Amino acid sequence: MSKLLIATTNPSKLQEAVSILGGNFEVLSLKDFENIKSVEETGKTFEENAVLKAKGYFAQTGVPCVADDGGLIVDYLGGAPGVSSHRWLGRQATDQELAEAIIEKMAGVPFHQRKARIGGFLVFWDGRNLLKKENWTEGYISERLQGEVRPGFPYRPVMVVAQFDKPYAFLTSEEHEKVNARRKNLKELIREIKRLGY
Repeated sequence: MSKLLIATTNPSKLQEAVSILGGNFEVLSLKDFENIKSVEETGKTFEENAVLKAKGYFAQTGVPCVADDGGLIVDYLGGAPGVSSHRWLGRQATDQELAEAIIEKMAGVPFHQRKARIGGFLVFWDGRNLLKKENWTEGYISERLQGEVRPGFPYRPVMVVAQFDKPYAFLTSEEHEKVNARRKNLKELIREIKRLGY
């Protein structure tokens, strides 16, 4: 079975990847390697950062790598948090602080100006082949936090999913499956990886 590195230290993201890829690959995470250096996310877009990470971690491990980058885009905030989704407050904030900051900055903004999307890019690199996938979940910013802020997913409690007109955190497992951009990216990507002969 071919090895596949998921470039994350986030247990939830890894578990999600294993649930989709585990039957086809021996899935590894960054924690499976010693002395691995963090790849700096210096790109100006989610796509650039995902490519940087996939190529950077492949270069260190020699293992075909899947890396993602994404976050929340709020139209009213000029696209923020955007590519700086975890650093947009000008410091390394906690997930709870990030979520609360969105609600605070959107206080009093009328409904028609609260449009937002959450998602991003997923990239595969094996030293020869570069594959990219992009998916987004459309919605709008809630007036208050709805649901628990889970580690690694600071913006789900601030997002109402347009398809179901329902807070992201309160989606059923079936609804979540339909709108989860990362899962869509993984499922689309695995089909193309298999076509390469893995």
